Amino acid sequence: MDKIDAVRKMQTYIEEHLDEKITLANLSSVSCYSPWHSYRLFIDVLGITPSEYIRKLKLSKSALELRDEQSKILDISLKYGYSSADGYQRAFYKEFNVNPYEYSKNPKPICLFTPYKVYEKKGKKNVETKNIFIRTMTKPQRKAIIKRGVTATNYFDYCNEVGCDVWGILTSIKSISNEPICMWLPSNLVNKGSKTV
Repeated sequence: MDKIDAVRKMQTYIEEHLDEKITLANLSSVSCYSPWHSYRLFIDVLGITPSEYIRKLKLSKSALELRDEQSKILDISLKYGYSSADGYQRAFYKEFNVNPYEYSKNPKPICLFTPYKVYEKKGKKNVETKNIFIRTMTKPQRKAIIKRGVTATNYFDYCNEVGCDVWGILTSIKSISNEPICMWLPSNLVNKGSKTV
């Protein structure tokens, strides 16, 4: 079993047992490596410790519950493994810079944790497409949320300048249901002092 497969299995286990106490021994069991080696593999592949990954994921899932449901903060804190509402509130505030009670009453865009999913590489497969179905759809009119660059002239410069981890923020906005896109603005829509990216 290679390290990508081991980390993928640990991610799957975390997703399926998020409302339980997850230990390094649990992750070691599913990865088929020692606890220390599982820990190192997780960091090598994802750049974050398993405990930090779990904490961020639990807080992000709990934020969506606060936004969408009328749950009590104590119930959510216990559901996601906090022994008290105070501990949960401190962790939530540290992660999102807003009190969970205030967030539940007036949800504002926050940067939710959206983990990078690793996938097993089994080699290239030739996929033959036999049928393609095209369907015309009418979608409601939308508004754009634009995060402008000042000096960027291409996508990678833009990411370095303003950051590209916008999916977490967009996920926290209830009315947004599709993935963000990168677009180059026509010159008539470019503000003075910014670029087209």
